[in-house]
Amino acid sequence: MRKVSTAWYWRGTDGLTKEIEARLREAKVSMRAGSTPVQARLWWEKHISPALVAAVPDDDVVGTVEEVIRKYEADELCTIKRARTRTEYEGRIRRLRAAFSKMRYAKTEVQALLPGHLSAVTITQHLHANRARGSSANKDIQLLSRMFRLARVRWGLTTFNPCEGVEYLSETPRDQYVSDERYAEIYDAAGPVLQCMLEISTQTGAREGMIFDIRIGDFNDKRIELRVTKKRNDKGYITKAYEMTPDLWRALTRALELRKKNRGGAASLPSDYLFITKQGNPYGKEAFKTLWGAVRKKLGLAPREITFHDMRAKAASDSDSDASAQELLHHEDVKVTKRVYRRKVPTGTPLPSAIGGRGGD
Repeated sequence: MRKVSTAWYWRGTDGLTKEIEARLREAKVSMRAGSTPVQARLWWEKHISPALVAAVPDDDVVGTVEEVIRKYEADELCTIKRARTRTEYEGRIRRLRAAFSKMRYAKTEVQALLPGHLSAVTITQHLHANRARGSSANKDIQLLSRMFRLARVRWGLTTFNPCEGVEYLSETPRDQYVSDERYAEIYDAAGPVLQCMLEISTQTGAREGMIFDIRIGDFNDKRIELRVTKKRNDKGYITKAYEMTPDLWRALTRALELRKKNRGGAASLPSDYLFITKQGNPYGKEAFKTLWGAVRKKLGLAPREITFHDMRAKAASDSDSDASAQELLHHEDVKVTKRVYRRKVPTGTPLPSAIGGRGGD
């Protein structure tokens, strides 16, 4: 329930209740639950409570993977603060629910050998059937493994994790390298705001989210500090500092001038976002899609032919060494930098002819 103005409204928050909401809307039932808490509770008891009972009776849930999924939704999913991450996990849960929810989970390793129980073999077969989306399918099962670890150590539902011993799909890292010539084409096709973002990314290796999160007080003519939300402390991010260069300063100050043309952009505080839309809102995933979509349309690019994330890889590929690329991208392990982000084809100098010997005495 949430209160909007003077009325209470209900909406689904997980897979099951979202299905219930969809059915109620199809039946033309208004989500307006009343103007007082009492009316809202009565509305819920009339529409939602019976639907929950009818959806999956408790007796049918106990002992099935659905029970583990529901426990995870109740205990863990609701604690994820980042909206984008929570939405991603909700999608993975929907796929896991469709594939495994009705299967029984084994209490012990021996019980997993019985028919109808979820086992490593069943999960591996599921991965093989979804090999077309290998990376995403692997992450789905990694989430399922997390659920069963909690079922074992926190909830006491089982002593067996069926995801242990699973044969995950091999993942081939993306190898698209954006050459300087190709980058120039993309830059020319981009609008002014996206041009600034491209320059920041190719010079620092920053991800989209890190660029969206730049505040006016994060940089000066000496340095810039970017927030790395992939690695979190008690603030929800760690800070990566870069020395200021003339090219980076040019991109940042240009972005600052472009900002002044948008609503509220002229009066700026250190805590205000550098990149805002014409309506004065911080840039997010959907607003950015419009900018990048215009470039793809101008250049006739296929959906995954070149992505903005490839600009991060360009920064790593154009670095002098693996070590400098690792430092630029703020990776803990240089192996990740080399395997995923160093994409430029290495060049070498051919040896002299072997006829007559190669410089021997």
